[in-house]
Amino acid sequence: MTKSETASRRIDVLAIGLFGLAVGALTVGMAQVGHIPEMDKVGVLVIALVFGGLVQVLAGVADIRYNEQLGGTALTMYGFFWFTVSLAQLVSMSTTFHFGSALFVPINSVYVFFSAVMIYLTAYRSVALSLLHVVITLAFFSTVCMRLNLTSEMLPGLAHLAVGSLAFYHAIGSLSQAYTGKAIVPLGPPLLRHVRARATVPSEPVRSWEGT
Repeated sequence: MTKSETASRRIDVLAIGLFGLAVGALTVGMAQVGHIPEMDKVGVLVIALVFGGLVQVLAGVADIRYNEQLGGTALTMYGFFWFTVSLAQLVSMSTTFHFGSALFVPINSVYVFFSAVMIYLTAYRSVALSLLHVVITLAFFSTVCMRLNLTSEMLPGLAHLAVGSLAFYHAIGSLSQAYTGKAIVPLGPPLLRHVRARATVPSEPVRSWEGT
């Protein structure tokens, strides 16, 4: 298969991952703000594990195969977060092991800094993607505060609803742009641009007046 054929068969993997994130974040957010009853908590965790976790990991692995390091890293790392946290909470609910909130403080704290770095890196892609990571960072920060009993679930719940909405928005724009060449919804230009180093032209050797 030639390089041009490979490029023509390439799919928009980022949109798949963002659709998964949208489903997971919206479901968790609705549960945290009280629109999904407590009796459905196991179902919420299963949806978060599959869509927020598994779908993002698979999309990230596919993105890495396309040599997209930024997108692949983000999708796989966020996917592993959702998968791990959802699985840990499912285990805590279904066995005699009951994990406390403090267990999740370190992983949420690490992702606060990871998401903050992604704000800067995705600024080279688009306004919408960078804004999404701003809200993701706030969601992780509010979750840390909740785990430390500094706030209720309402704040991270609202943050997750915002994350899900922005992820769905960007997925629609990204998918439509990849398929038609024009985004249905505007994603915005890159906030930052790579500065290309100027090619240095080798100078000719300086000749003396004597011609040596």
